[in-house]
Amino acid sequence: LAALGNQLTFNTQQQGNTYIIEPVATLTQDCQCMVKLTAQSSGTAGQSNSSQSKPVFIKGNQPTKLSRMSLELSPGDRVTILVTVTDGKDIHLEKQWASPGSV
Repeated sequence: LAALGNQLTFNTQQQGNTYIIEPVATLTQDCQCMVKLTAQSSGTAGQSNSSQSKPVFIKGNQPTKLSRMSLELSPGDRVTILVTVTDGKDIHLEKQWASPGSV
């Protein structure tokens, strides 16, 4: 199975109402990958969706930080972030982060 050993994780720090989220990919082989970040939020200010894609070179067996997002959440805000890493062939990883209190 090609995906064995490939991992996508989140480093998360919280400082008050601010969350710092860093998706980290660890792959078993070098990969010229596309990384897609999709964020959905809803709360008192309404709903928003944003998405961005970028090419990233990920070195095999070396944890690679894909992005760094800083989110300021108010009470009642809900945020989910979906990260997709793919090389268009063998590698396809997806992982979701949800703010505390998200369903």
